[in-house]
Amino acid sequence: MNQRFPNNDIHPTAIIYEGVEIGEENIIGPYCIIGAAAEWKGHDKESGRVYIGNGNVITGLVTIDSGVNHRTIIGNNCYIMKHAHIGHDVIVHSHVTISCGAKIGGHALIGNEVNIGLNAVIHQKCEVPEGCMIGASAFVGKKSILKRNHKYAGVPVRDLGLNLR
Repeated sequence: MNQRFPNNDIHPTAIIYEGVEIGEENIIGPYCIIGAAAEWKGHDKESGRVYIGNGNVITGLVTIDSGVNHRTIIGNNCYIMKHAHIGHDVIVHSHVTISCGAKIGGHALIGNEVNIGLNAVIHQKCEVPEGCMIGASAFVGKKSILKRNHKYAGVPVRDLGLNLR
């Protein structure tokens, strides 16, 4: 058990910066880096501005950058797979799945019950509304306008219709 974050299962190789807040019953796997300074040119390199809620699984080799304008936030009961990256100031709501290799740029907003596929990319300052599914290797760019509960795939993404969950 991690003394700093009781009631969580945190692998001893995970690096969690000072200032990170973590709820309860989370699993954080090997070699995760949580709360490192944002990758933002000209930023003052403040670290630790991350909040992680309850019941999340962060499998391994995941990076979650510190927020700059506000905390980077992971809601509750999310499943974040290996090699995923969550940039600074991102808000990931609850019950979200982020697949292996997916990248989420800074200031993005990910709604409840979103599923982001393998190696998908969400450009900074983009929003993925509640209930969306983003297909493998898809690209959500600044010109992408997504609707709640829809499926998207391609580069750039195109609407494939309702996401019947």
